[in-house]
Amino acid sequence: MLEMAILGALKERPMHGYELKKRLSDLLGHFWKISFGSLYPALKRLETKSAIEKAYTVKEKTRNRYVYRITPAGEELFQKLLIDTRKASEINDADKFSLRLAFFQYMEPEMRLWLLEKRRSYLIDKITDLASPVKPRYKDSDSYRQGLYRHRQELMQSDVNWINEMIEQEKESIEEREEGRQVKRKRGKGGDRSVIDDKSLEKITPMQA
Repeated sequence: MLEMAILGALKERPMHGYELKKRLSDLLGHFWKISFGSLYPALKRLETKSAIEKAYTVKEKTRNRYVYRITPAGEELFQKLLIDTRKASEINDADKFSLRLAFFQYMEPEMRLWLLEKRRSYLIDKITDLASPVKPRYKDSDSYRQGLYRHRQELMQSDVNWINEMIEQEKESIEEREEGRQVKRKRGKGGDRSVIDDKSLEKITPMQA
C-alpha cells in the first residue's frame, strides 16, 4: 500500500522524503501514520525496481536531500497496483479502499464505477448483518453496546449514501463520454478522418476480487 501511495504522490511532482511524508499525511488523513522508518525503505525498494529515481538534490539548512521522481516503469507499476483488486480486502478494508479513492483520477470511469459498486455491495451486506435479529451478539442487553451497533450502522449507511452519489456521477461521466464519441463518429463519416482510436474504446476489465 505504501509503495502505491508514494508512486501516486510522485505523479503530482518530484519530492524529497520529508515532503513525501507530509504530502501523504495530508492526502490520506490521520488514519495513515507514516514514519521515516517505513518511508525510506519503501523508497529504496522502489528505486531498486527502477520505479523512481533521484532527480536532483536540494540543500535544506545543513544537509542535502534527494528529490525523487517517478519513472516510466513507475507509472506502469502504479497503474498495476491501482487496479489490482484480486484480494477482497482491497475493497472491504476501509483504509485500502480510501487509498484507491485518493487516486481515482488516474482510473478509467468504468473501473471507478466497478469499485464503487463493489464497495457499496460490501457495506450493504454489513449493514444487513448488523441489523439481523438472529445474531446472538446483537441481543446484548448492554445499552452501550447496542448504541455502538447502531452507530456503526449509521456510519456505514452514510458511506452508502455518499457512494450512491459518486456512482451517479460516474454514470453521468460515462454517458457524456459515449455521447461525445458518437458525435466524433458522425463527424468522421463522409470522407473525414475519424479521430477515434479503437484502443480508446476498450474498457478496463477489473481483476476479480
